[in-house]
Amino acid sequence: MDIVIDASVALKWFITENEDYVENALAIQDKKISEEIKILVPDFFFLEVLNALITKSEFSIEDISTAREVLFKMDLEIKYPDNSILSDSAGIALLEGLTIYDSLYIAVAKSSNAIFYTEDKKILSSSKNYPFITSIKDFV
Repeated sequence: MDIVIDASVALKWFITENEDYVENALAIQDKKISEEIKILVPDFFFLEVLNALITKSEFSIEDISTAREVLFKMDLEIKYPDNSILSDSAGIALLEGLTIYDSLYIAVAKSSNAIFYTEDKKILSSSKNYPFITSIKDFV
């Protein structure tokens, strides 16, 4: 099974305090490690996760370095935006009122026939037009 995750999910691998659905995020990580699923991410995913860890946590430089290593050892499949994906992203952003960054996750999932797991409420509100967008709470 191919899935797409965004930073709202991956951050739960590193920050568990006061977070909902940590068990679900860790289950995704476990299934990836055991090769039961393939995780696809846009190329800026790593920047987004590390930026959030730097700006929204009390992580030290060592903690950030460890998180970076963990992310790369996960062997996530990086999807670079080609012309088609960028075009689709722009259309999604305009239609849904999302940032191009958020819409790129949707376009990657759409182009890969993957399920997109997120906790981002604004992205989740787009699930009426993109039924493959699913809340992290629904990952089993």
